[in-house]
Amino acid sequence: MVGEEKDFNVFVSSENGIVKGVSVNKKCNISKNFDKLTSLTKTSGYTCLGVIDKDQHEILVANRVPEVKEFSIKDKCFKTPFAVEENEAKSSLVGVTKYNGSYVTVAQNGRVDIWKKDERVTFNAIDVEANSHGKLAKKDQEWKNEEEKEKHAESLKIGRKLCRMRRSLDPETSDLIALGGQEVDLQVWNLAKPQEPVFRAKNVRSDSLEMRVPVWISDIAFLDQSNVAICSKYGHIRKYDISGSQRRPVRDLVWEEKGENMVCTAMCTINENQVIVGTSTGKLGLWDFRKNEGYRGLIRKYKGCVGAVRDISFSNGYFGVVGLDRFLRIYTIKDDKPKFNVYLKSKLSGVTLLPGFEPDQEPETEKDEGVIIEDENEDDIEV
Repeated sequence: MVGEEKDFNVFVSSENGIVKGVSVNKKCNISKNFDKLTSLTKTSGYTCLGVIDKDQHEILVANRVPEVKEFSIKDKCFKTPFAVEENEAKSSLVGVTKYNGSYVTVAQNGRVDIWKKDERVTFNAIDVEANSHGKLAKKDQEWKNEEEKEKHAESLKIGRKLCRMRRSLDPETSDLIALGGQEVDLQVWNLAKPQEPVFRAKNVRSDSLEMRVPVWISDIAFLDQSNVAICSKYGHIRKYDISGSQRRPVRDLVWEEKGENMVCTAMCTINENQVIVGTSTGKLGLWDFRKNEGYRGLIRKYKGCVGAVRDISFSNGYFGVVGLDRFLRIYTIKDDKPKFNVYLKSKLSGVTLLPGFEPDQEPETEKDEGVIIEDENEDDIEV
């Protein structure tokens, strides 16, 4: 993988609809746009970025049209865009991946579509969540008519939306995806058997004032084959064992500062016990789910980010962070300050560090294949 893609070791997506390749190394940082600026419209903005597997030969991005675009890292070009049929809510996509050659799209309104060649498999995660609450959860509930039941079901969907979908990149569990959002607690689905979720989380018990704890999952990360972590906009950082019978989190941490919970917006797995979490105010922290580690689970804080963190990616001891401050920042786990800062002009929505990411190694560029190309895409060079 590293030998094939010599030019760029990071790829990012932006809110205005540009995929950028970035070469981060100690000599200079080079970036190139792979979308033409002249063709951008209001619907061009990318809402999410996804990868297909650990090798990352391709990346997927979804825009507001909505359509899915597949980018080949080896060929440095897009394949033919896949247009997603508009649903009645015209909901934006919050997650995209590819399973057995078929695109998988997840919309904010809860709809999950597996676009097979001969058929289209659809299920709705919000419907599953709503059906587990209120009168719909009672098997012996009697209804006057079907209209009354439908009205009750619609009322339970108010205020619920999906915010994130993540797929397991472990080859043994690559058919699993995890979903969550506002008043939609963690759900794990098997794409090979999408009749019902293989795991559905249960909300934690009421607080000390007997008030219900609200749910708003902002990001999800697979720790290993049987454990999934989430962060929420209410400051919760939780770990779930999806292989057992316990539906509540096996570890529940809270990022609290000055008496207020932080708004967590992004998360990335470091190993089976640790995650990096970013917030809406640019704070970054390394968290450990093991007991008696750090200060209430917080191992280290990282400096340098200013705007809200949108996405985090980890590879080979480094992690990259993007957000609304338009910077790509590269950190090592041990250092609290960024090792590289690359200004990319656009508000960034997604990032992926390629396998074997090594910024201290100078890129091996061929004579006939330079990475600096002056064209209408306005390449950026930072020394």
